[in-house]
Amino acid sequence: MPLYISAGSILPLGPVKQHTAEHSDQPLSISIYPGADGSFLLYEDDGRSFNYRKGEWMGTKLTWNDASRTLTLSLAPGSRMLPPLPLKISVSIFGKEKNIVFDGRPIELKFAV
Repeated sequence: MPLYISAGSILPLGPVKQHTAEHSDQPLSISIYPGADGSFLLYEDDGRSFNYRKGEWMGTKLTWNDASRTLTLSLAPGSRMLPPLPLKISVSIFGKEKNIVFDGRPIELKFAV
């Protein structure tokens, strides 16, 4: 089935879960679709309470720079790392895959064309 995805899209796909409290050892999968700059904020909270109102949330900011073929990951302002720590991520672009571990410190991933 054809699927239209605009240039510069960052598509995060988590492992399949039956409910929000289910834990998985599988990494978060992120697909990058080059052709333009793009950004995405991945929002996560505990999924059970209203603690996000007290600042208990994690925002992972993903920024794609198409000219330099660089993906930057960082924590969003006002957020903090939540369990499971650290976060395993698998990033794919052009059929190439890189596996990283995000612990809250900024990471830059460069991809060759």
